[in-house]
Amino acid sequence: MHSVFPDSPLKEEAFAIAREAVAASLPDEAVRRALAELAPAKGKTVAVAVGKAAWPMAQAAARALEGRLDAGYVITKYGHAQGELPGFQVFEAGHPQMDENGVRATRAVLEAVSALAAEDRVLFLLSGGGSALMEAPLLPFAELQDINAQLLACGANIVEVN
Repeated sequence: MHSVFPDSPLKEEAFAIAREAVAASLPDEAVRRALAELAPAKGKTVAVAVGKAAWPMAQAAARALEGRLDAGYVITKYGHAQGELPGFQVFEAGHPQMDENGVRATRAVLEAVSALAAEDRVLFLLSGGGSALMEAPLLPFAELQDINAQLLACGANIVEVN
C-alpha cells in the first residue's frame, strides 16, 4: 500500500497532532478542562453523569472538584462502570433498549435533585446513550419499551428513536 506521507518527520508530526486531538476530545478530558476554573457553589454541588461515557466523566468531575462535591450519580450502560466511585451512586442500565434499571436510576436522581435549593448547583454531564439510560416515562413503561424496540428493529435513526 502506498502511503500519502512517506516515512518522514512530517508524517510523525501529523500522527502526533492526531493523537493529541483525540486525547483532548475524550469526555473525561473535556470535563476536566470545563471544571478547571469553576468557582465554588454557594450551596451544595451535585454531579449527575449520564451516558456511555458517564463513569469517566464523573471520575474527572470528582478529581477536578475534590472536596467540593456533595453527591454524585452515574447512569451508564451495562459493563461501562469501571468500579465504585467514592461519593457517587453508580447505576447501570439498558442501552440501546431501555430497561427498568434506567427508570429506577432516573427516579433516584430526580428525587435527589428535587430536594436541592436555589443556591445549590447541579453539574449535568451528558454523553451519548443518555436518552435510553435516563427514562421517566409518562406512559406505561412496557408500552414505551415496546415502541423503542420496534423503532430499533426497523432501523430508525437516533433522531427518530428519540
